Amino acid sequence: MKLGQGDSTHKRLRIGVTPLARPKTRFTGFWFFLERVLRYSIMTGKAKIESLIKNIQKDVLLAPYTTFKIGGPAEYFLVARTKEELVKAIKTAQDLKIPYFILGGGSKMLISDRGFSGLVVKTENQECEVRGEKIIAEAGVPLARLVELATQNSLSGLEFGVGIPGTIGGAVHNNAGIPKDWIFGWAIGDQIESVTLLMADGKIKTVNRKWMEFGYRESRLKRYPQGEKPVILSVVLRLKKAKKATIERLIKEKVQKRKEKIPPGPSVGCIFKNPPNSYAGLLIDKCGLKGKQIGKAQISPRHANFIINLGDAKAEDVLRLINLAKREVRKRFGLELREEVQYLGF
Repeated sequence: MKLGQGDSTHKRLRIGVTPLARPKTRFTGFWFFLERVLRYSIMTGKAKIESLIKNIQKDVLLAPYTTFKIGGPAEYFLVARTKEELVKAIKTAQDLKIPYFILGGGSKMLISDRGFSGLVVKTENQECEVRGEKIIAEAGVPLARLVELATQNSLSGLEFGVGIPGTIGGAVHNNAGIPKDWIFGWAIGDQIESVTLLMADGKIKTVNRKWMEFGYRESRLKRYPQGEKPVILSVVLRLKKAKKATIERLIKEKVQKRKEKIPPGPSVGCIFKNPPNSYAGLLIDKCGLKGKQIGKAQISPRHANFIINLGDAKAEDVLRLINLAKREVRKRFGLELREEVQYLGF
């Protein structure tokens, strides 16, 4: 499902049940009836889902499943430990017309304090194997595990992903990477050979790197409309043979860079994409916002493109800081900052 990127007026996509827009015509009664039918259909589906999906849970707090440690409960929650469980959960939600969301490592998520009205599926399908210079990995495999596996097999190409939290599915969806000023730029899309997807029509399709249309923290998947977004089931990574000592040296350099750049505390990493020929953190810093705090959320005094949860921060606190930074940068520099973080439940 497509998540709204958010803007200065909070016009983000609300994923859940919302009233239908009713034209002011003599057919108003029809629209009221249609809305009631839609709501009844969803309520009926929710009554069935517990009997159709094994191990489904109700009212599970989502904050512990994110790196921000922020977020209310999911109405329904499932940990999918196999590809088959993942596919069944999605198809069931689609058949019952229940809103659903696929959660990886929760490293680029800001979840509403109200939570999510629907089904959240946590991907923990973690089968992976090495075949020559390729690694085949299911969507729920942690990126850190793949970095370790590649190193053990003297395969180069993933060492710059060390320390990036989250799963390979989430990393590919967002084209996760590191900035160009960290030794040199890198993105996971550079290593992708193919991606296997569950399409909205229920068919399983394998696509190549070109089809994914990777860009700066972007992929084709992020541009699909609500209800039509394909779900990543697995990926094939094409790497290169290299000396293990060289790979380990690059990893050591990357770890040191993270220590220098990344502020401590729960966060989602960089909040904003860097504008062309500039850095979001530098622009926010020049606006005098380093250290700015609202509630228990703070723009890091160490790196202004990070917002830190100082303890029990609310999603609304974070949103206010995000919009403050966007507003001040727009006012001073005439630039529009764009979020990397994705929103759920707003």
